[in-house]
Amino acid sequence: MNYLEVANSSLMLCLCAAVVIFILFQALIFIRISWKRGLEVDLSKDVMKRAMINSAIFSIVPSLPIVLMLAVLTVNLGKYFPWLRLSVIGSAVYENMAADMVAKASGLSGIADPNFDLSVFTMAMWVMSIGIIWGIVFNIFFMKSLDRFSKKAKASEDKFIPVFSSALFIGMMALMSAPYLTNTKNIPALVSFPTAAVTVLVCGCVGRSAKIKIIDDFSLPIGMIAGMTAAVIYTNII
Repeated sequence: MNYLEVANSSLMLCLCAAVVIFILFQALIFIRISWKRGLEVDLSKDVMKRAMINSAIFSIVPSLPIVLMLAVLTVNLGKYFPWLRLSVIGSAVYENMAADMVAKASGLSGIADPNFDLSVFTMAMWVMSIGIIWGIVFNIFFMKSLDRFSKKAKASEDKFIPVFSSALFIGMMALMSAPYLTNTKNIPALVSFPTAAVTVLVCGCVGRSAKIKIIDDFSLPIGMIAGMTAAVIYTNII
């Protein structure tokens, strides 16, 4: 059986939809509680409505890379499971990386390998789901302590904390990028990565110099599209 028959089956749709609906239900509960609390502290309904509308609008830009990654993952992992992962606690970068690591651990070249089958797909689902839950577990037991430490760090004049946080972020990005930049045989990756990086830098410079904030805000999705376009051009033309 082709694994995509399972990935795109009605059963998979129902299972994934049930989780997504549950998450939406939670969001509605939080909105209701927030609205009720706003009235208790004498916030006007107009202020709260504007806050909700602005939040919805500003959430569009950060969601664009996720939508792009959903389109990418749908080709190899079916329509429904990537939708579930990226609708709950999934990350656009993590989901692709986790699935790709499973495929390579199974002796394949990646999730696009023609030999990607149902057993590998099942393992990918487990790894993608279990590998990211530890942040939630950590928050349950240690979030209050971390929050107290964060408040003390912000209140102090210690310059180490911002440097340490930046170093962690750069290290994480380097870890995710290194396999693609060091693989000289993967020419599309070597073409798309610098193309995307240069595009993001150019968008940022143009947006700030021309004072057009929307260009700067959309620099990441524009860079992703430019990188994918460069890879497609190289693969099909060059």
